[in-house]
Amino acid sequence: MTRSRTFKSGNSQAVRIPQELQLPYGEVEIVRRGRDLIITPVQRQDGLAIFKALTAFEGPLEREQPTAQQEREDLM
Repeated sequence: MTRSRTFKSGNSQAVRIPQELQLPYGEVEIVRRGRDLIITPVQRQDGLAIFKALTAFEGPLEREQPTAQQEREDLM
């Protein structure tokens, strides 16, 4: 187990990650489980991955538009 220290960075708290545990630069996801914080790198979605995800849907992607206008209270 490797230990490190936290420090203040602007209005945020930061943690020094030792070189042998460094993550690739970019976005991370942080989840709290009890007293533990789990830091996971977020995989970047490139254009091809997004295209494949969108083309996997079958059928129309449009939603039905309401035919009648909604009744709303006046703001003033």
